[in-house]
Amino acid sequence: MPTHTEKSIQQMALAQVRTKRLLFYFWRMICLGKNVLVFLLTNVVIGGIILTLLEEELSFADGQYLAFITALTVGYGDLSPDSGLGRIVSCLIGVNGLILTGVVIALAVKGLELTFREEMEKLEHDPAPKA
Repeated sequence: MPTHTEKSIQQMALAQVRTKRLLFYFWRMICLGKNVLVFLLTNVVIGGIILTLLEEELSFADGQYLAFITALTVGYGDLSPDSGLGRIVSCLIGVNGLILTGVVIALAVKGLELTFREEMEKLEHDPAPKA
């Protein structure tokens, strides 16, 4: 009969295996969705360039900063576009950021689902442990 310490070690090893499996499935989902992620991130970078061109007081770094802060829906308020076109581009970047966030969350959930499904299939096929 295993001791309390041996049970703890077995539980930690099992948790480690499950974590690795979860990360594997999450990475696999990211790889499957990489085209969408690259497209959306490219839109943020291009949006930053457009903001730099539309807003005279923004440097290139400030334009990229504003685009990423807007895409991440943080909006600190330290920078904001002044022109009408700049505001429209900023809104489009924000919508793009919401979609990007949704895609990342969906990929993470799919990875969790695959991990859970694999665990359930293992439980169905393996006999119950003997006490």
